[in-house]
Amino acid sequence: MSAPASEEVVRELVRRGLPEVEVLTKRGRARRLVLELDGEVSAFSQEQAWAVRASSSRASFFAAGAGELPGGDGGASGGPHTAGGAAVPGAAAARGGAGRPGGSGDPWPEATGRPFRLPEPETAPPWKQPSDFEAPLIGESEGLGLLSGLARELAAELPGSRLLHAAIEDGSSEGELASSRGVRAGFRRRLATLHLEAAGPGRPGAGAALYLAAREARRFHPKTLARRLADRLSVEAGGAPPRQAAAAGGPAGAGSELLLAPAVAAPLLAALLPLLVGPGALARLSPLRDRRGRIGSARLSILDDGRLPGGALECPIDGEAVPCREVVMVDEGVFRQPLLAWWQADGAAPGAASGCSRRPSWRDLPTPGPTHLYIRPDPRLSVAALLADVSRGHYLIDATGPARLDAGGGSFALPVCGFAVEAGRATAPIARAWLCGTVAALFKGLAAVARDLSFLPLDGMLGSPTLLVTGLDLRGAP
Repeated sequence: MSAPASEEVVRELVRRGLPEVEVLTKRGRARRLVLELDGEVSAFSQEQAWAVRASSSRASFFAAGAGELPGGDGGASGGPHTAGGAAVPGAAAARGGAGRPGGSGDPWPEATGRPFRLPEPETAPPWKQPSDFEAPLIGESEGLGLLSGLARELAAELPGSRLLHAAIEDGSSEGELASSRGVRAGFRRRLATLHLEAAGPGRPGAGAALYLAAREARRFHPKTLARRLADRLSVEAGGAPPRQAAAAGGPAGAGSELLLAPAVAAPLLAALLPLLVGPGALARLSPLRDRRGRIGSARLSILDDGRLPGGALECPIDGEAVPCREVVMVDEGVFRQPLLAWWQADGAAPGAASGCSRRPSWRDLPTPGPTHLYIRPDPRLSVAALLADVSRGHYLIDATGPARLDAGGGSFALPVCGFAVEAGRATAPIARAWLCGTVAALFKGLAAVARDLSFLPLDGMLGSPTLLVTGLDLRGAP
């Protein structure tokens, strides 16, 4: 899968009257390790793939497949295309880009989709590739040992609990992008994910699940993760809804001080992405803005940065080879701009574009979205300091389901669990609870942020430190 083959495809499709041509070639390898109650699974895979999209002023196509890139003149450079020779079912059809093949032996489908244009080439600022990009994938015995160690740590933290399912996927890839606009770029990716499901003591026991991502599988620490699972299982098993807890002498849920752990704040941020991403964000945020453009307290700053050092998705360019950069969307409570891809920054929305077009796989067309979108932490404040300041309230440690957002009314509800707090100390577990309020109350009621920034794989990597907020309600029902 060489650069000359990509250049050949670009030249051939331009000759056919399709001036906008982009060719992606990619190689990758991955190891998947699974530990369950009844045994272990280990699998290793390698992949070579390509994707081509091309457009005239009237129509376009998108085609992709595994194996060698087909030759520009219709011949395959490494054998026939095994995916049917035309387009990826679903991916292209969903965009109106898949059609019948252009002719017998022609690997390219007929252009029937909406026309598009490609970005001009830009030089990315200097970037030093992280050293862990060169680290080998986690080995079979090493990875299964990590999962077994996690199971042992969980049993030690909470006797009688069981790790029902644990799966690591560790992968790396590299590829090249070439276009008729003159783009020539190479890239590398490294990502590991961890999925855990556990049950507490008893039959049936309380359940808990975690889904995490890091750039390298060796960053997952069994003892830390076991403690987090044990806390969640203990709270789910022994906790009561806020109204019952208040009747037993705990703090009431309405209007109390709330400490939101990153595992609670990040899913909330995910639900609020329509207010921050795309040219329509400005109109959706307008009801929250005052005359100075302020939408929240001075503690609220929201950023996105595809180059974030140490980030799981760190890369100098996005899925269209546009340079990534830090974008400040909300600065100390003042809305500055939405997150915009290069083709969205046309004057209709304030702010400059950023490289934020994501390509989850070679089967997917690039679409704009967050890479590392997060609330800026305060390096001076520890979680312990924030907890000590809560005289009577709740410390919410995890979301137990997705958020519900009423976009029209600006209200949300998120299922959560945690602890009642008095004088800075946990007094009772809280479960089957709902964090409820409005977006305006959340943003304007942000009283403090801690330094423990943590990311979750949601719509991109979304992150938050622990937040101290007022003006929201904790209820037994949404």
